[in-house]
Amino acid sequence: MSQWIFIFLAIIVIIFILILVVWLFFDHGIDKIKNREEWKDAGSSGERIVYKTLVEKFKIPEKQILRNVYIPVAGRTSEIDLIVISTKGIFIFECKNYGGNIYGDAKRQKWVQYIGNKKCYFYNPIFQNKNHEQNLRGFLEKNGIKAPIIPLITTISRGKWKIKNLDNNDHILGINCHLRDIFRNTPKSELAIKNYKKILELLSPLSRPSDEIRKAHIDAVKSRK
Repeated sequence: MSQWIFIFLAIIVIIFILILVVWLFFDHGIDKIKNREEWKDAGSSGERIVYKTLVEKFKIPEKQILRNVYIPVAGRTSEIDLIVISTKGIFIFECKNYGGNIYGDAKRQKWVQYIGNKKCYFYNPIFQNKNHEQNLRGFLEKNGIKAPIIPLITTISRGKWKIKNLDNNDHILGINCHLRDIFRNTPKSELAIKNYKKILELLSPLSRPSDEIRKAHIDAVKSRK
């Protein structure tokens, strides 16, 4: 009897070790331990996954990646989740770490998410990122800088997205395009090469600013809803 108990306990221990290994090495477990704040909610987790993918899979230097960039716009701020500054241009990412079933029309303002019986509307992320593109372009031009801006939506491979009426320049990664193809097919830009250092110096201080600036941004967003 004791032999069977020992075997049972051994199997339990092996299963636990296997689950732990999978969590640590295949579900960002080590990073979740080291950087707990980065994984505090779905939004932060999604941005962290995109950041790690860019650094580890695409080998983009960390200094070229800016997160939570707050662009000044007429007395307020416009937050861009993630920016990659390169010699091909400025790639801006709107990260949507949504589960469930998502339905949308690229031409309509509101999209809808279903999780079980729960229904939730949210602002069209294509429109949202085009606003970011416009705000960033205006800010750069005020500082005498021009460069191509490429807006991208990333779904973090969660949920089932069914989006219609997408144009060729509506980039939703994993839905109608892939990041590797975008990077490969985007040509180098003379303007981006010329202004690369200036763009980096201008935008870097706007990445992850003080809690005061973040709170003011959140309050302003809430007041517009």
